[in-house]
Amino acid sequence: MRWLWRRLLPLLGLGLAAGMLIFILRWSVAGGSTFRLAGGILKEMVAPVAGAATWVGHRGQSLWENILHMGRLQEENERLKRQVAELQGRLAQMEEYRLENERLQQVLAYRDATKERWQLKVAPVIGRNPDNWFSTLTLGIGSEEGVRQDQVVITPAGVVGRIIRVSPRTAEVLLLLDREGAVGGMVQSTRLPGVVEASSDYRGYLQMIHLAHDAPVAKNDVIVTSGLGGIFPKGLLIGTVVEVLPETGGLLKRALIAPAVDFHRLEEVMVITEVFGGVAEDAGGSLATGGDGRSDSGSHPNGILQDSRR
Repeated sequence: MRWLWRRLLPLLGLGLAAGMLIFILRWSVAGGSTFRLAGGILKEMVAPVAGAATWVGHRGQSLWENILHMGRLQEENERLKRQVAELQGRLAQMEEYRLENERLQQVLAYRDATKERWQLKVAPVIGRNPDNWFSTLTLGIGSEEGVRQDQVVITPAGVVGRIIRVSPRTAEVLLLLDREGAVGGMVQSTRLPGVVEASSDYRGYLQMIHLAHDAPVAKNDVIVTSGLGGIFPKGLLIGTVVEVLPETGGLLKRALIAPAVDFHRLEEVMVITEVFGGVAEDAGGSLATGGDGRSDSGSHPNGILQDSRR
């Protein structure tokens, strides 16, 4: 019981003091001068406490309102962040649509310009082997679309390669940059023929090999398909000579070629499913003349000449 009284006594004392204060204030109004004097003194004594209590109350209310306001601001900030992220995603998607539309317009324009020479099927690139980036790629069309083995794959910039395997809905392309992807080529200006294959020591480049030491080929010469071999039509743009290198012994030389096609950025290509009138003679457009503005450039699409042995 003692511990109960110890807790109750302060509360009882506080209640008694509050009762006396109320009694004094009440009688200070209705009572005599003595009570009014005592009430005035008591008012003067409690005025600072009452003022402090009022100030604390206002500050507490203001602080609470600020806390609530900050909570609302934080919620609004999070909502705006989500809206910004959503808008950024939409902008990125719209940019992808715009770039895809530009690429497809270029592809369709070339298809329309060459429709009297051959029939083209536009195909998306749906797969590449990361271990053999310059060897093959997979297209999203197959035999159901009329694609067959040994059909030629191109872009408006130049030759990509040829079909080596076909399924009903996909096709595998052997790129020119693969060592098995050799093609008959010729120097467009001098008509010098030769075999074009992947360079063994400069990754990402082609080379025309086994040329006589006095063969008419020089830097910036345009190389096109020769039409020999029965697969690639004549006159398709292969690339541009960036350097002529002597072979061991000095009797032969080779021409190092920067491909016209940027093999790193292939997203849509075209498959030649039919050639009208046999082999095309200098196919015209950017494929035969370098009309993409790169025929007079001695640079590789990657911008530098790299020796893969380094």
